Amino acid sequence: MKRILCACLVLAGSVAAADEKERLKVSGRVLVDGDYYESFWSREGEDSTSNLEVRNARLQIDYDFPKGWEGRLQIDGAGDSDGTDFDYDSVYMRYTKWKFAEITLGRMKEPMGMERDTNASKLITIERSMMSDAFTPNKSWGLHLFDGNKKRTWAVAAVVEDDQDDRYDEDAPTAISARYTRSPINTKEQTLQLGVSASLRDWQDNTFRIGNRAEVGSADRVVRSAEFEADEQSIIGLEGVFRHKSWQVEAEYMATRVEQVDGTDWDYSGYYISGSYLLTGEQRRFRKGEFRKLKPINESGAWELVARYSYLDVRERGLGSKAAVTTLGVNYYFGRNVKVMLAYLHPDISGSVRHDDPDGDAISARFQLTF
Repeated sequence: MKRILCACLVLAGSVAAADEKERLKVSGRVLVDGDYYESFWSREGEDSTSNLEVRNARLQIDYDFPKGWEGRLQIDGAGDSDGTDFDYDSVYMRYTKWKFAEITLGRMKEPMGMERDTNASKLITIERSMMSDAFTPNKSWGLHLFDGNKKRTWAVAAVVEDDQDDRYDEDAPTAISARYTRSPINTKEQTLQLGVSASLRDWQDNTFRIGNRAEVGSADRVVRSAEFEADEQSIIGLEGVFRHKSWQVEAEYMATRVEQVDGTDWDYSGYYISGSYLLTGEQRRFRKGEFRKLKPINESGAWELVARYSYLDVRERGLGSKAAVTTLGVNYYFGRNVKVMLAYLHPDISGSVRHDDPDGDAISARFQLTF
């Protein structure tokens, strides 16, 4: 199925380029990250580490077929001093003319939480929170239904996890996931959005473990859970965002229960709360449950202050870690296509640690270009 969808989309792009250029849209992005971090984020406890990498270089091809069909193909690349890697990301066909919902078949994000469903280029922080990274899957193959308007959205998906990295010894996990959001307020000056997500996952007796980089993309996985063969997993998430003019506060909470093959239950949870203020007067808007792209008011660009407190508890039965990360950041937007981000991170951890000196701070930066 994966190869067929990829081939169809590539062929569609070629046909569109030759015959119907107005149906073809080519876009992309480049994310260049730089990180400096101290011993907390190092598996070996090194005093300081610096990394510079092309975190993501994406080419996206969208094709608008007649009679309500559309397709997308994303090719992603990443590179650092160790080499360059290319792979596919989203690959799907979508039908938009059914009154009940849009139908999508292919590889895309599962409907699990506001932060995970937000495109990385539209986030106010460089990395997603520890909670989102630990509990929400990236992209999976399957069938998705979605419908949304100014006041509410709903989505449900039946999927099989993608195993590009050969993580699973058995068949890849399967899942049913869903998300619902409601916006009782959504005007030019003010937004209130609330939501809930849930997922039921069959782990097919594969090994379950959480290894988290604590919000520094090039760091080691220093926040860890126990490791065991898993049977089933349930996830529940709550989310909310409130915006008034240039101010914005958002928060999410997630809890999961993982059943080991011998019947033992492991309970983990996490949350984050973040806030931002646009110093230059812009007002970020929401559309169908997601952030919209920010457009600066002035030609000189827009400035934004950001803060986040993030907490992850993957400690149970004396195994695993509890960790918190406080982030302070500043973002600069030049036009609609350039964003520069700088963040300072301060961590705290208890429970299982990699070494005797789990301390220190980190500085992360990102240059982002979209086209």
